[in-house]
Amino acid sequence: MSRMPNTPVPTTWKPLGTAIALACAALVVAGCQMQPDVAVSVTTGDGQKLEVPLSAVPPPVTDGVVTINTIQFAPWEVDANHKATTLAFTFVIGFKPGSDPARILIEDDTEQPILTIFEDGHPKILKDRLWGGVSRPFAPSDEHVNWVLNLDNNVRIYRVTVALKDGTTHVLLKPIFVPSSMKSYMQKHLELN
Repeated sequence: MSRMPNTPVPTTWKPLGTAIALACAALVVAGCQMQPDVAVSVTTGDGQKLEVPLSAVPPPVTDGVVTINTIQFAPWEVDANHKATTLAFTFVIGFKPGSDPARILIEDDTEQPILTIFEDGHPKILKDRLWGGVSRPFAPSDEHVNWVLNLDNNVRIYRVTVALKDGTTHVLLKPIFVPSSMKSYMQKHLELN
């Protein structure tokens, strides 16, 4: 009967197994980070085509002088039963030092007719070169916000036109993806008669 040698066999499989495990872990992490961006192509009310990413939080829109940090909408006025009766928009826009706004116009450019959401003929810059504004409240049936009444996913496009005191005009488009789940949530918190 033959005997097995007593000399230990090299354990090269341990480092190799560790290397394979690390490679698999790296692929899993990379796979999570490399998910493809999902985008939709939209055409604005005035005919401009945009690619709007749906899978990530979009960065602020800027031309290097004017930066649209935020355009948001939310229930605004609340009745005695704690139901919202209107929606309002809030805006935060940043300005490069030395660029002072003379007029700001914000419109819904999603489709025709293009609707004015907010206008400020005497904007004041606040701390950190920011301007902020709040639109008037809109009833849910108002054409400015009645898109919240359907439960389709959609993209709203807001056109921000800023006339600066130096005579230049800056026009930026801010797309906002509005998923049906957000509309459903808003409908639950709105007093819809």
